[in-house]
Amino acid sequence: MLNRHVFILPLLLCSLCSFAQIELGLKAGLSTESLQGEQFGIDRDGRDDLMLALQDADYGFQFGALLRLPLGEKLTLQPEVTFNSAKNNYTFSDGAPEPTQVVFEERYNDLNVPVLLSYKVAFLRLHAGPVGHFFLSETSDLGSQYGLERTFETFNLGYALGGSVDIGPLTVDVRYDGNFAKYGETFTWQGDEYRMDQAPKRWIGSVAYRF
Repeated sequence: MLNRHVFILPLLLCSLCSFAQIELGLKAGLSTESLQGEQFGIDRDGRDDLMLALQDADYGFQFGALLRLPLGEKLTLQPEVTFNSAKNNYTFSDGAPEPTQVVFEERYNDLNVPVLLSYKVAFLRLHAGPVGHFFLSETSDLGSQYGLERTFETFNLGYALGGSVDIGPLTVDVRYDGNFAKYGETFTWQGDEYRMDQAPKRWIGSVAYRF
C-alpha cells in the first residue's frame, strides 16, 4: 500500500500545478543525523556479554518535490514529498577483560512528507510544520555478522523548523527536522528486545528549482 502511495503523490503534485500561482519545485540536499551516543548491555547468564554503542552519525542525502500554495500576500502552505537516505556507524564489543571492538555500518531509507506553513519576512521565508516519516528499508552489517535483528517503526510523526531564501527560480532551504516519538527501533538478541531511547534529529540543507 505504501509503495502505491509513493507513485500517486507525485502525480497529485503535478495535477495541482495547473492552478494559477501554484508553484511546483524539485529539490535535492544533504542531511546530518544528530543522534547522540547510545550504549546497550546485552545480558546472558547474569553478566554483560556484548555491548553496542552508536559511534557517530554520517551525512545522508535526499531528493523530492514540493508545492508552494499561496494563502495570502506573505503566507504560504508548502507540502513536500522527499526520499531520504542516511548512514550511521556503530561500535560492537564483547564483555571480555580486553574487549574486542568492531565498527559496522548501517544505512536506512525513509520517505518524508512535511506540510509546512511559511511566512515571508523581507527576503526570508520562515516555516514550520508536521512531518510524516515513513520507513522504507535498511541495510546493515548487524544481521550478517552478529545475528542481531533490528525493528523499525513503519511511521513516525515529527516536525520541521527552518527558513529559506528565493534566488530567482531557486530556493535555498535550511531546516531542523525532529521527532515527537522515540527512534522506534529495537535490537533483538536471543529473544530479548532492546530499544533505543532517543528520537531521530537531523539538520537538512537543500536547493529546489521552482517551475
